[in-house]
Formats: sequence, structure tokens, C-alpha cells
Amino acid sequence: MAKADMLSRLINTLTKAEKRYFRMYTALQQGNKDYVNLFDLMEHQSFKSTAEVKLAFQQQYAGCSYDVCSKYLYKVLLDCLLHLRLQKQSTAMLTAGILKCDILFERSLHEEALKQLQKIQTTATANEKQLLLLWAQQQEIQLLQQLNFSGITAEELSHKQSDIQHTLDDMQQIRKQTTLYETLRHTLLYRGSARTIRQQESVDMLHAEMPAPVPESTTSLKTHLLFQAHYHLATSDHPAALQVFHQLNQLLETHPALFEDTPADHLLIIEGILDSLRAGKHYEELFSFIDKIKRLKSDGVYFEIMQQRLLFIYESGAYIDSGDFGFALKLLQQYAPTIQKNISLMDISKQAEIYLYMALIYLGNEDINNAHNSLEQVLQSNLYSTLPIYRTCRLVHLLIQYELGNFEYIRYETRAFRRHLQPDARRSYMLERTVIKFLGSGEIPAVTAFRTALWKKMNASFDKIRADKYERQQLKLFDFSAWIEAKLKRKSLGTVLQEKIKN
Repeated sequence: MAKADMLSRLINTLTKAEKRYFRMYTALQQGNKDYVNLFDLMEHQSFKSTAEVKLAFQQQYAGCSYDVCSKYLYKVLLDCLLHLRLQKQSTAMLTAGILKCDILFERSLHEEALKQLQKIQTTATANEKQLLLLWAQQQEIQLLQQLNFSGITAEELSHKQSDIQHTLDDMQQIRKQTTLYETLRHTLLYRGSARTIRQQESVDMLHAEMPAPVPESTTSLKTHLLFQAHYHLATSDHPAALQVFHQLNQLLETHPALFEDTPADHLLIIEGILDSLRAGKHYEELFSFIDKIKRLKSDGVYFEIMQQRLLFIYESGAYIDSGDFGFALKLLQQYAPTIQKNISLMDISKQAEIYLYMALIYLGNEDINNAHNSLEQVLQSNLYSTLPIYRTCRLVHLLIQYELGNFEYIRYETRAFRRHLQPDARRSYMLERTVIKFLGSGEIPAVTAFRTALWKKMNASFDKIRADKYERQQLKLFDFSAWIEAKLKRKSLGTVLQEKIKN
């Protein structure tokens, strides 16, 4: 990303408090402040490209260098954000404290430097900042060595060395836990939940390697629980995943500082609970938890947009499941302006998810053109092709083509789709094969008896899918069986889903 684009992103994600601090900071500066004029321009106007910003700035402030101002503005904004962080976050304050100790020692204020390092170690231990604790411990030993270990006995030195080794041992254990958790998350993000025995075995191997939590370490416990929750998601055991996510949520409420440096973990826990509740069809509890999320205070633009995404996905998802596409459309109209404005802040998997849910809502409301346009955002880019959700997008796209009557196109696409299914998993991906088989048969028979017999056959296949833990998870995103039933029984998709919920 070019620095000019980064500047635009930086300004667009500033909170009101951060903007206010920037104003106060720049008011104290002397000399030329053309960079503040550039900030005002970018804050109050929307531009489609950097070239537009540059042109508007040069027209409004002739003689000023856009390149110089933009580079300096970028530097000042980062300085302001860093200074704010130093006042609020314990990690930043501890880091600054260690650097201050270096300055004290350089000025021969040895006693004060060692005193401050002891305080930092105490705070770092209490907040489980192992890396900063190790840094402070090593700094203390280094300073003592430069003082020729004045005033310290051999036993005291040995004790301090043992403390460093203990810190290293804990860090190594937590690093192993984190490595396994990162590997599992990467697997879930780019391969999805296990859908074959081989895939199940690979996540089971990770699970077998996971060490127990480090005693009296909430950081280690948090990583262990995150791994366990995602393991249950990977193996489609949503009740077990929900139980672990509730434990994590309790840990979050009792140890909020533990998530200070990893706000993304906070969002993961929230989403894990929502995902597990929806998978188990616990809609009453789902909506209760959604109300709780709405009351959360955002910690900035990124947290706010992710919060909006969660609300849109799981609120609308619940209404899609129940066939209330009219209300789902109202939610789309409510959330769309904010989400679409900030969608570039999301990673590609979340962007694809947003477009898929938009397409499903439009499909349920029989707005086929908008459904098609939503999915085109994903299918026309190679960015999304490696994601597990991409296969679902392609499958829904085939439903849309069926609605449009493009049967020849469907026959061509289904051949390409089959090639993407794993050749060594003949008994897997039953859902995809079942839907493709139906779509490939072309127009629906006009005779009622034929349609009834076909649905009986199709429903038998879906019964097998629902009974298979590797297959039924795909119905969590969208009930493809309901769409086929609606076609064969000549009912609306919403009506069929409402009947399923009642039953």
C-alpha cells in the first residue's frame, strides 16, 4: 500500500479523541502548518484516489508541496497515536519505563534505575507481560554487571538468574501453545472445518501436541482455551465449542487487561459464541447475546466496523434461517452504509462473507439481479479463490443462474466445479455433489408426481448429509435443501424455511 493510501486509511480510522489530541498537539507547534490544512481537507471530504486528493490540495493551497505535507502529516499522526498509547496501555507504559531506566543509568542515576526496573518487573509479572518481564530482568542483570555487582551477594545473583530462566521456560511453553493455536486457526481460515477423515486426523494431531496450561498463568489458560474452542469448531462439535467460548468470555470479563494487546481475540470469542449458538439453533440465546454486543463500547473504528459486521451476519443469519427475508432485508439496509464504507478494513474472508449474506438476503427476496451483483464482487476476483467460503459462493451463484434459467451455463460451470472437489474424497462433499446433480438436471418437471418423487429422492440424500458430521456443517451457512424443496414444491424459499423452523 502506498504511503498516500496509508495516510487516508489512518485519517479515516481516527476516533474523536484522537482527532482532538491531534488538534491540541499541532496547536503547540511553531512554524508552517500546511500539513494541518491537508488533514482538514482529507477529514472533511471523500476522495476516490490519491490523485484526487493531491489535485484538490494543490488547487486550494497553491504553492504548497503535497508530497512534503503528506509525509510529514503521516509522521505527526503516528507520533500522536503513539503518545496517546503511552498514556493508556500498560505494554506501552512498561516499554517506555524500561527505556527511561536506560537514560537514568546513562546519567549515573544507578540506584533510581534499578529501583524503577524492580517496579517494572512487579507490574509486568502482575499483568503477565512475559516478554517485558524478561527484558527488565535482563536489563537489571546488565546494569548490575556494569556496577561490578556492587552490593549483591552470589546467592542473590543466582536467584535473579533463576528468575530469568523461569521466565524463559514459561515463555517457551506459551510459545508452543501459541504456535499450535496459530496453525489450527490458519487451517480453519483457509481449509475450513474437517470434511474428511484425513482432515480430522490432521487437527487431532495438533490437539494431541497441545500442552497443558502453565500453572497460575491466565495468558497460557487463554491460549489453551482458544485452541480448544477452535479445535471443536474444526471438528464441528459446536456444543463443546460453545462451552469453551463461554469460559473464555468469563475470563475476558474477569481479566480485561489480558486482552488489552489482542482486541482481535475479544472479537473471536464473541463470534465463536454467536457461531456456536446459531449452529445449535439456540436463537433465543443468540438474540440475547446480540443485545449484549450492541451495548459494547467500541475502542475505535476497526472494533466498531467488526462489531457492525458481527451484528449484521448473525442477526440476518438468524432471520435467513427462519425464512424472514423481509426483516433480513431491513437489517441489510440498516447496516450496509457503514459496512460498505469500511469494508476495506476487513480481511478478505470477512469481505466475502458479507457479500455472500447480501446475496442470500436478495435471493430470499427474489431480487435475483442484486443477488447476482453481490456475488460477482467475490467471483470476479482471484483474491477470494483460496477461501473455504468461496466454494459456497460458487454454489449459491449456481442457484442464482438456475433462477435466471441459464441452464447451459450451469452445465458448463458444474463441470468446472466438480474439478475443484478433492479427487481423493469420493464420499465427501456430498452436499456439493447433491446440489450440482439437481442443478444439472435442468428444468423442473411440470408433472406433480415427478416432482414429488424427485424431492423424496433428494430429501433422502439430504438426510444422509444432515446425519454426517463432516457434511451437515455446510448447511449452517445456508439450507440448500430448503431451496431445492421450494423449487420442487413450488413454494417460496421463505415459506419452506418457516415450516422447517416450526417443525
